[in-house]
This record gives sequence, C-alpha cells and structure tokens, in this order.
Amino acid sequence: MEFALTATNQQDLLERLRTLAIRQRMSLGVMHSAAPADFALLMAAAAHAFAPGRAYTEPEVNACLRAWLAGAGAMLDVDHVELRRWLVDTGVLARDGFGRAYAHGAPGPAIEAAVRSLAGADLAALVRDARGAEAVRRDARRTQWAKRPESPG
Repeated sequence: MEFALTATNQQDLLERLRTLAIRQRMSLGVMHSAAPADFALLMAAAAHAFAPGRAYTEPEVNACLRAWLAGAGAMLDVDHVELRRWLVDTGVLARDGFGRAYAHGAPGPAIEAAVRSLAGADLAALVRDARGAEAVRRDARRTQWAKRPESPG
C-alpha cells in the first residue's frame, strides 16, 4: 500500500513531525486509515531507529523500538511489538523467513523519500523540544486561567 505525502523536503517534514509530536496517545491503526500521510511520515521517522546496512536480532529490534517510542515516537500509543509489525508490513523493515533477523527493507516510494529527507535530523531532539515547548504553553495558559477574575455569580 502506498501513502501520499504532500511534502518531501526536510523542513516541511520536520515541521509536520513537530506538529504531530505535541499530540498524545496517537493510534497507528487510526492514522493508517484517517491520516495516511502522517502515518507514512511516522513510519519513515521510525526507520531512523535502525542503522542502514546492519542486521538486527529481534531483541535488538525490540530495544531500538522501545528507545524510539520513549523519544522520537513519544506521541504514539503503541507498544514495540505493534510498531514492529507495522514496520514489517509497510516494508520499512525486512524480516528473514524465520523472524530472527531484521534489516532495512524496501518501503514504498513515499516512505522511502521521507526516510531520505529526514536523514541527518535529530528527530528525538525535535520531538523532545516540541513537547517541552507545548508543556510550557499549557502551563502558561493554566496560570492565566487561574489568575482570571472571579465572575459575579
């Protein structure tokens, strides 16, 4: 299945990822059908958890995905097992016939273009900074709300 991304340049993709980063508990299943471009972007971002040209055992893949979900994938409501399945199903990761070795796969053109466009970006820092800035904005709004004058009642 191919996903259309309207932007393939790094700056536009990073800005969209920054927007997605401030969300909470996003479901990949819902995104897959409701927001296929965002789904493709997140699959491409997750691909960066793995070094090109290296084979991984399943425990290594699981460790990489857990770390990615704690950092750049923090907006997702998914465990490493479900994410691994999505990555294999979309071709981002290829698995040997025995399920013992994983490596970069051959995703569709949109995901592959996004993988290339995101190269070199510190996605974990981008997500951490976006989430931190959003927390500051929320705290400021909360403070303003608490300072509002009581309405006569």
